[in-house]
Amino acid sequence: MLDRLQTFLEQHTRILLTTHENPDGDGVGACLGLAHYLRFLGKEPRIVVSPALPGNLRWLDTEGWIETFDATGAHAELALWPEAWLLIDASEPHRLGTMHSVFEATKAPRACLDHHLKEAPQGFEFEFTNPAATASGELVYDLAAPRMGLPLPPSMADALYVSLIADTGNFRFSNSTAKVHRMGAQLIEQGVLPARAYQQIFLQDTPSKLKLWGRALERMKLLGDGAFGFLVISAADMQACGATHEDLDELVQQPTRLATVEVAGLLYESSEGRIKLSLRSKEAVDVNAVCKTFGGGGHRLASGAKLDGPLDVAQAQVEAAVLAQLEKDLSRV
Repeated sequence: MLDRLQTFLEQHTRILLTTHENPDGDGVGACLGLAHYLRFLGKEPRIVVSPALPGNLRWLDTEGWIETFDATGAHAELALWPEAWLLIDASEPHRLGTMHSVFEATKAPRACLDHHLKEAPQGFEFEFTNPAATASGELVYDLAAPRMGLPLPPSMADALYVSLIADTGNFRFSNSTAKVHRMGAQLIEQGVLPARAYQQIFLQDTPSKLKLWGRALERMKLLGDGAFGFLVISAADMQACGATHEDLDELVQQPTRLATVEVAGLLYESSEGRIKLSLRSKEAVDVNAVCKTFGGGGHRLASGAKLDGPLDVAQAQVEAAVLAQLEKDLSRV
């Protein structure tokens, strides 16, 4: 797969790199890492994100390469610019959010680079996926490091390290493979400071985030004899706390702190009215199977989906689906 990706990159000069809407550490880290590699190859990459670069990731953009999508201004003609468009850390075009219509309009060949479970990605001329990888940044490292040689540029090493800690919860989750630990060690040997990266990514909370978390945890539902910890947040909750999408980061993990909880869920109402679902499993339950029933996906132990409203109807649908999957999977244990 990486050889095919290398060939694809070599065939184009102007390459647009994007990731899913509301970008996270893996999407941003992988984009920045690949941009460094493309410049090493003599290419002309651009990175555009939507709706904005999260505050806890801004320190990674030391070169000022990341652009915030502006449909009516700087990016009104974005569809015409690239010779190739690569969507990173997602394999569904609609996850581009406001950039989706531009993606559909471009004449450039479109490709995805992703590590999430997905049946035959649609909407691309090329796909480069490996669900065995822990993070998209791992794929970029495997592509670039042997060809560039070590050490990598410091800002590239930081970006790829962040992609790892973002998708492994700072090496806490079950996807923290031996290979990923070796990659992390190699990046540390090249100068990455783990304490600084951890503080920049995970210790940047705001009062509004703590208010929102308190409200959500106070109302947490424990279902299935305590095996399912479910958090639900409305648009009114977000407004009352003065919270943003960034304040939801890591919230879905919190119910798993309870000994009885096997599956944690977060259902929240976005400002545009869509209902977004995130599910996490400790080990035994396949939450990807649940999210696939709603048209979503991800990994076996970490997946997401979007549902139609209203919120109470979506909540009832998710509760029924998760409880059915709990009964199915836990009966095998």
